[in-house]
Amino acid sequence: MSQLTDYHSIIVLDVSHFNYAERVCAGALQGLVNRTSPSIYLDYGIYDDPTARRTNEDFLDDEIWYSKYRDLLGNQDQRNLDYYCEKYKLVITSAVNLKELITANIDKISGLVIWDEDLPDTVNIAVMLAAQENLLPVTVSIADQLSSTGLVIKHDLRKRWSDRVSLYRWAFKNLFSKCKPGYLACIEPGWQRTEFLDYVVQEKIFVYSLTSTSGGLGNKLLLLLAFGPPQLREFLFALSLDGLIRKFALLWMGLRSTEVKLSNRIQKAVKSRSYPTIFGWHTCRDDELSFMLQLSSNGLRLVPTHMAGNFSFHAKLPSTGTKHKQPGSQPVLDPQGIYLTFTLSDGDQLMMMHSGELGNWYSPLRGSVPFNWETQPLLTEIAPALLEKYTSSATDNDCLIAGPSGAGYIVPPLALHLDDYMKETARICEQSGIHVVTTYVADPPARVLRSLAKYHGGLQGFLAGYAVVTRSSANLIGGIPIIANQFPKVDQIWLRAEDLLVKIREEISNQKTFPVFIGVHLFAYRTTYDDIVRFANEIQNQHVHIVRGDEFLELARLHLQGNQKRSSI
Repeated sequence: MSQLTDYHSIIVLDVSHFNYAERVCAGALQGLVNRTSPSIYLDYGIYDDPTARRTNEDFLDDEIWYSKYRDLLGNQDQRNLDYYCEKYKLVITSAVNLKELITANIDKISGLVIWDEDLPDTVNIAVMLAAQENLLPVTVSIADQLSSTGLVIKHDLRKRWSDRVSLYRWAFKNLFSKCKPGYLACIEPGWQRTEFLDYVVQEKIFVYSLTSTSGGLGNKLLLLLAFGPPQLREFLFALSLDGLIRKFALLWMGLRSTEVKLSNRIQKAVKSRSYPTIFGWHTCRDDELSFMLQLSSNGLRLVPTHMAGNFSFHAKLPSTGTKHKQPGSQPVLDPQGIYLTFTLSDGDQLMMMHSGELGNWYSPLRGSVPFNWETQPLLTEIAPALLEKYTSSATDNDCLIAGPSGAGYIVPPLALHLDDYMKETARICEQSGIHVVTTYVADPPARVLRSLAKYHGGLQGFLAGYAVVTRSSANLIGGIPIIANQFPKVDQIWLRAEDLLVKIREEISNQKTFPVFIGVHLFAYRTTYDDIVRFANEIQNQHVHIVRGDEFLELARLHLQGNQKRSSI
């Protein structure tokens, strides 16, 4: 971690008007220069381009973007820069253009690598060569524009490969061993999102883009282990058949697809003393779920980085080590209580952390209602100063909790080494002061629940489920509460905020036995913090309590513990 002077000078380059090739070059330059200190910051502007707000799904179409999220979010890069300027007394200078910035840092650049515009995946090869040899990845036209700088072409990747499989097979053989151990990145050139390339170059991470699905039996078997009929899953896990099924599924998928076979090989080659980590996102040829099924089964955890910019800069800022604090008072259980806790989804994404939780953190209403903010606890190692932005400004009503399923995104029933993952989660969460975790599957098999509880470390408990697929239940295992969210059901994820909140009101009205605990996992691309404040202000029932996640779990623990004592009498 670098130590900043009292007045540290940085250069800001506006790339909001750059094309894809220019952004690739700028991101690589940023990664190279920021290796020693946080020196270059890129301004990507406001994401009014609709392609900047989608992967396989239209997360934020124009209607909801302009009516609900644009003003809330604003210019995320500028917001973070304003915060850092105040905290670190940064002195800002604007670069005139990319060529000027390259020229000013020419001593850090050894040459150029040309990627093949007819085979976009060569971008990833160029980025790795750039990282290893201090080069800039460029197209022919950009190379021509830089001819006056004296930078020579060290590699020309045009016409070297005919397809992505042969390309990544070559990269795995020739570049993998020279990259940073324990890490991997899947970055899809088809998305043309360059924001995270600076960190990939800075850290010399192996990067590829291969599909994670071949369809058919293999994917269905992995889905069965994660979300299948509960009784069947319990049977398979009780007999430890899940490992054999997982291995067969991956083998079968590889036999049906050369891309999957190679991606399996690459993922399994990642070794780490903590837990193997993959950055990035899925390709344009598959989807989030199939990507998660594969990488979890291969023993990886994901740090989602789609559209996460300036992390080579975040990574080099010093931190004072401020941890997230818990309230000191002990909650008192209302025997007639209806307890609700609301969690904003997708905080495990570095884009969410960079953007102030899609702007929700900047709401002037923040702090008026207890609320859970999913967070990526690995920021304590990746970008501690950015995490501190949240821990230092959290109110007593803001509860930072780990996004699914702890220190990195996994599907727990498929995790190859779940016990190791949980030990690592406990360690990372202790460093950041986080005591609550969202675990991805609402109703994992009993064996998985026991692992969560056994290796909880200092964790207070778990809120289970991104969405409810089959069942939701409340468990107390060894004194550790694992409480499934009641909302949303899997078919409710995409509901508008007002429609989801109507269903929650109905659920409150339908309660017959008390106390009751209703966890709500809010889809961040539909429901905002302000929606929940309005909902809370309309509640008239004195027995309806909206609480933080840690208080929710403690009250649930007291209630479940009381039931266990009564049942044993």
